[in-house]
Amino acid sequence: MVCMASISYCNAQNFLAQKGILTSATNEKIAFERIQIMGSDFQYVEPSTGEEKKIPLKTVKIIEDENYKRVFTNRNIIVSSELSSQGIVLEKTKSDLVHDALVQTKVLKVEYDSIAKNGCPDGIYYTKEDFINKDPNSKEAIIPKELVGWEKDELTGLPDECYFYLINGDKKIKKVFAICYRGNIYFQTQAILDNRNKKDKAQTNDFPNGFVKVRSIGENYYYTEAVLMNKWVQGLGYSGGIVGAGIASSSKNYKGIVWDVKKKEFNIFKNCKDYNDFIKVLYPEGVQECKNQQPDIWKVRQAIEKIK
Repeated sequence: MVCMASISYCNAQNFLAQKGILTSATNEKIAFERIQIMGSDFQYVEPSTGEEKKIPLKTVKIIEDENYKRVFTNRNIIVSSELSSQGIVLEKTKSDLVHDALVQTKVLKVEYDSIAKNGCPDGIYYTKEDFINKDPNSKEAIIPKELVGWEKDELTGLPDECYFYLINGDKKIKKVFAICYRGNIYFQTQAILDNRNKKDKAQTNDFPNGFVKVRSIGENYYYTEAVLMNKWVQGLGYSGGIVGAGIASSSKNYKGIVWDVKKKEFNIFKNCKDYNDFIKVLYPEGVQECKNQQPDIWKVRQAIEKIK
């Protein structure tokens, strides 16, 4: 059932998801637990602290549960043929549009660093060696754009995942290792797959030319996340009709990835056991019980902070 009024909802739909990712109008991604509608806000629990928080309905673009299923879409923020018809549709009022304009103005006034925490200056790094040497091959002006949709919308702020385009010529950037953008490092997904640990086989992604932002930088590891899946499961799923497509879709998960500074390679946490094999030597307290095939991504983030 879908409720079409501005602030009118069905009581049965107040609770949306037990766990997942919320994407704001400015493309900030926020992890949550037990999200529900309370008046004109979404109320949720911050996973790392257990604190209850609220965020206005009108500032939320997308909500996806832990299985990567979209449970909420604000059609007034994103208009795309690829959007799911599921979720609650909000109609914006004039005051909502004024609010969004103020948010947009605030975002554009933010000042960014031009050098990342590891010392890499802003620019495009064609190869792993260029990145390690902190020597960008190009400093052409670039902009981030959406991963989905036929017409890629330009993004503001610092998105967690995106395509990058050259402003001059509006050309998508392909086949590079990394980009430093406004003081933040972005690894290209295909570069992660091409430079992964030999044991991390069979991982693939729907957006190989897309980029994922580094969430945390340390002396030993840089941490990021990407939606990856096992290509063998993916292929088996898509060859099996509607049921198979469901299997393929469910095989997609946000997976933790570390750039190993010393080994100069990426280590992908393919599943919970694989993550435990990595963390148990470095931080035994970070080992998980593996109740599910994939580790709890929020606990992974906390553990990486201890060893980075």
